[in-house]
Amino acid sequence: MIKVLIVDDSRVIQEFLNHILSTDPDIEVAGIAGSGEEALEMVRVLKPDLITMDVNMPLMDGYETSRQIMETFPTPIVIVSGIEGVTNVSNTQKFSEAGALAVVLRPAPFELPQYASFHKELIQTVKLMSEIKVVKLYNRNRK
Repeated sequence: MIKVLIVDDSRVIQEFLNHILSTDPDIEVAGIAGSGEEALEMVRVLKPDLITMDVNMPLMDGYETSRQIMETFPTPIVIVSGIEGVTNVSNTQKFSEAGALAVVLRPAPFELPQYASFHKELIQTVKLMSEIKVVKLYNRNRK
């Protein structure tokens, strides 16, 4: 069973991702965090096998949250975002430097033509990335 923590500040997107992930018998949504700060606490307590991470959140965005998670409790992270351009090279490199393993572009929640392909891609990515062993990211600010 793959335990997943969903991190997104939108309740609609939280439910959307929860619905998709819960359709697979090998995946359990262990928790849902509405902020980066909440995610840091939940990772420590829940010890998920994988985290789905939003990009734009108030106070602490997905980049910073990913970086801090990888410095404290290394966990495979998949960025799931509805922002056009999130999968371009510079953004993908920025996420990779923060410790994320993959980026998945999320369609608008109920666009039926794109739903099936997104559903399949998200499930496949979660399963594949949960198998990757990650290591603690060095904190560049410490001397």
